[in-house]
Amino acid sequence: MTRNDLILIAVLMIFSLMPLAVAFDSEKKIAVVKVDGVIVRKLDLTEEKIFTIESEGGKNIIALRGGAVSVVEADCPDKICIRRGAIKNVGDVIACVPHKLLIEITGQRMRFYFRCR
Repeated sequence: MTRNDLILIAVLMIFSLMPLAVAFDSEKKIAVVKVDGVIVRKLDLTEEKIFTIESEGGKNIIALRGGAVSVVEADCPDKICIRRGAIKNVGDVIACVPHKLLIEITGQRMRFYFRCR
């Protein structure tokens, strides 16, 4: 093998591993807040804020901190939504049944296309 063959093999190996790096960094996490099945807010997990969601059953205070979302205060009787703690991974859910509140982490994939002519 010549030097040029080795360079070509190295370049091809780098390009073959590139989709793995793109796949790991291409998902934007969003917290979807629903009350009674209706989307009330969509939140980017990179933000830092505290806000209140009021519904027929009562109110929940939700905090976005450090790439995670949590219910920090609620006036429901069992407080399961508070004990659930912070969630940050795609598919994680916080539910407050008395208030019909659901917070779910979803991913929004960014797609990259390569075109050959």
